[in-house]
Amino acid sequence: MNENVVVFLDKAFECLADATALLEKNRYTATLSRSYYAMFHAAQAALISQGIEAYTHTGVNVQFQKTFVKTGKFPLAFGKTFSKILDQRLKSDYEIGFKASPDDAKHTFDEATIFVKAIRDYLDTIGC
Repeated sequence: MNENVVVFLDKAFECLADATALLEKNRYTATLSRSYYAMFHAAQAALISQGIEAYTHTGVNVQFQKTFVKTGKFPLAFGKTFSKILDQRLKSDYEIGFKASPDDAKHTFDEATIFVKAIRDYLDTIGC
């Protein structure tokens, strides 16, 4: 596996571990943020596997949609989920007074876990 792919995939799983710990401590807004970052880093790993480097949140989202969702390598739902959780992350990090509910945090964490594991499986399949 490409060294940078490994680095970003490791970061994704580290963010999931952080999100797990935050969820267990009822830190729901922070859970949203870490869950998003797990997806962000997993998407970066997938893009690097295709020779594409993107580092901004918008850039990673756009390139992931173009490279993996529109080509059918990942389902449309993954693209929608990534965009939706990016919006939630922006609210959780920047919107004054925003508080995530326990259900939102758990749902976001579950979606991020599915996303990250699917990317890991994809990378294993292509031998990256």
